[in-house]
Amino acid sequence: MTTAETVNQPQHAALVWTSLVLGATYLFCFEPGKSGFFPGCPFRALTGLACPGCGSTRSLHCLLHGQLRAAFEFNPLLILALPFFVYALVRYTNAALRGRPLTWPQADAKYSWTIFAVISSFWILRNTPIYPFHL
Repeated sequence: MTTAETVNQPQHAALVWTSLVLGATYLFCFEPGKSGFFPGCPFRALTGLACPGCGSTRSLHCLLHGQLRAAFEFNPLLILALPFFVYALVRYTNAALRGRPLTWPQADAKYSWTIFAVISSFWILRNTPIYPFHL
């Protein structure tokens, strides 16, 4: 990593956090589907089926308002994955503030295939009338 990249890391981390705070503020103030500007899902528009990300915006809106159950009903996969996203963001921020490169341990391919299988299974199951996926 060059010195210039190391110097810019804290500014990049600050930009990421600022973007998240601004996005969360907008999402807190405007309810998706009723007000504000929120793009629709192109997959759903083309097929009428829900993709793994469908309901994520409404889920995050509910989560910001403290409605965990409603957030889980809109997109359970997002709520279950959120701690991992937060962990990755905090880890990145810590590395950026210390000026160190972010290193990840070499993951076995089975983890990537497991994540792929979980997302694919969720995608299929959420389009079936099986409880709790039909909520």
